[in-house]
Amino acid sequence: MKRWNYGAALLLLAGLLGLSGCSQYPDQAVDGTPWDASWTMLGSVLGAEEPGNGFTLLDNYSVLTGEDIYYAAWVAGDPSAYTNEDGEDVEVYDAQIYLLAAGCADETYAQQNQEDWMARQQETYTVTETWNEKRNGQEYTLLSYTCGSETNPYQRGVSAFTVYGTYAISAELACQEEFTGQEQEILLQFLDGCHYSPLN
Repeated sequence: MKRWNYGAALLLLAGLLGLSGCSQYPDQAVDGTPWDASWTMLGSVLGAEEPGNGFTLLDNYSVLTGEDIYYAAWVAGDPSAYTNEDGEDVEVYDAQIYLLAAGCADETYAQQNQEDWMARQQETYTVTETWNEKRNGQEYTLLSYTCGSETNPYQRGVSAFTVYGTYAISAELACQEEFTGQEQEILLQFLDGCHYSPLN
């Protein structure tokens, strides 16, 4: 049975430029925290602490589509069967956190990717709130939304977008109606545990 891969929509928008050649991790993150090998690494861009709140790591793809794109996902709850719009049986969870980092040719292109992702969410979902947060030294724009679509098993969620150097970065928590956690608080806590490597 396939798993529901909601992050795939973001991957279509992730941009097509950039090459990564760095495989060494720094001694410490830009926030001053010693680099921890137990973090979930997205290339050499950032390391993410475990989200807690009942979430466990489901996927961690070092490189996607041969580009400078990195993706990880954590899930909470037991999987349940769901038939997607293509008629495929997939597994969905009570809630899922996605983290995506897409390398771009330069910071301007990374900023354009971020803006495109945000515009796509505003077109696809009903955005109920937009605000800015600084978490662990990094500035994010956040969108809270509801889905209301028969082709999406998730009912609501919250997304965070930022640019770090030449990388467009998105973190998202999508949840089903039955999920009782506070999605905004959980995602903000997750962002507090995202540590960026120093820019060259």
